[in-house]
Amino acid sequence: MDVNETLIRRMTRLAIEHGAVNLSQGFTDEAPVYDLVWSGIAAMLGGTEARRREVDAMTLGDLLTARGATHADAVDLTLKELLAGARNPRDQFNQYSFPFGLPELRRAIADYTERLYGRRPDPEDEITVVLGASEGMAASFCALLEPGDGVVLIEPCHELYPSQAAIFGLAPRFVTLREDPEAGTWRLDRDAVRAAAADPSVRAIVVNTPQNPTGKVLGVDELSFIAQLCREHDLLAITDEIYEHIVFDGHRHLFLPGFEGMAERTVVVNSISKTGRATGWRIGWVLTPPAYTDRLRAVHDNLVVQAPTPLQKGAVALLDQERSFFDGIADGYRQKRDLLVAGVREVGFTVTPPEGAYYLFANYRSVPALADMTPTEAAMHLVEKVGVATVPGDNFYAAADDGDRYLRFAFCRSMETLEKGVERLRAGLGAAPGAANPVD
Repeated sequence: MDVNETLIRRMTRLAIEHGAVNLSQGFTDEAPVYDLVWSGIAAMLGGTEARRREVDAMTLGDLLTARGATHADAVDLTLKELLAGARNPRDQFNQYSFPFGLPELRRAIADYTERLYGRRPDPEDEITVVLGASEGMAASFCALLEPGDGVVLIEPCHELYPSQAAIFGLAPRFVTLREDPEAGTWRLDRDAVRAAAADPSVRAIVVNTPQNPTGKVLGVDELSFIAQLCREHDLLAITDEIYEHIVFDGHRHLFLPGFEGMAERTVVVNSISKTGRATGWRIGWVLTPPAYTDRLRAVHDNLVVQAPTPLQKGAVALLDQERSFFDGIADGYRQKRDLLVAGVREVGFTVTPPEGAYYLFANYRSVPALADMTPTEAAMHLVEKVGVATVPGDNFYAAADDGDRYLRFAFCRSMETLEKGVERLRAGLGAAPGAANPVD
């Protein structure tokens, strides 16, 4: 079995080594949602539910009283010293909790799913809190499929899908999305998907929408087609939905369990990483039909035991936000997308603006300085000579050779960081003759 460190993580290390603007790995340099952070802090300090509620309502005067200090002392006390007065000597929330998730978080996930998609999963029988979406995918592969089972993967795809399939002895069947620049989208090869689904060894198909790295958002027709194949061939659909709120230009994320016959055959993997700008928290969940839940929970328990208890409390605060909060997430990313699309086009890249997620999958073959390089050579040139870190496009392919002309840029960083990256691209690559600037 040949499984290595992910190339995406390696590019982040190279960005640090060379002082490059890191547009490779999909995490932001902006603060996470404050309600998420504070709720986690209150849980860590409070230690119990009753005390957490008290901490939530504490004033500066309460903290000074707990220290036996006066208001005059406040300006000389550090925040650490002040908050020590809020700490509970008794504790539950920094200890083990239910492996499959705090009851209140599972209820929050159920409420959140119902508000967004009109279907409420049962917190007891259909929701498992996991250690981020990556563990959610791994636990799903391990629990629901057997070694030798075929799984359909739509490439380009995140490198963890094929590597996790290899770890668990699965047999990937790759089908390919292909860029259609004239139509401004990426197209699913339905004949290839149909042929792969008909393979008797295939037991599941992985669906990532909005998609990493292309930004493709699968629409009603495409998801209806996938649902039909799943019903026809008795397949599981395992969906990765972590970019569900990052959609642009009238596109909409659709919930596959809501399609005919799919509630009983769809496993949904999600997390707070992108929604809460907290990729390091590692709080995710898996929605499973009841028949599969016990198996998934058993694998999850044996792999990692549980997600961090106090951070689960923080996730409740995030998922309890008003619908308007989630609806507004894409607005800031749209501005960032447009800035980076214009910037890479100016130096000669061609790119189809993504319909969702926060990546550009850009063709570099028309950039004079990079045109004759392999994707790895082009990425290394950018990180070492230009000071911008990207990911080689062939990293997202296992079967097709389409990746030999692409680099992936992440536009989840702050506007200031993106502007710095674009400036470095201009300085290091120059403007290409006739390069287009506007976002189509």
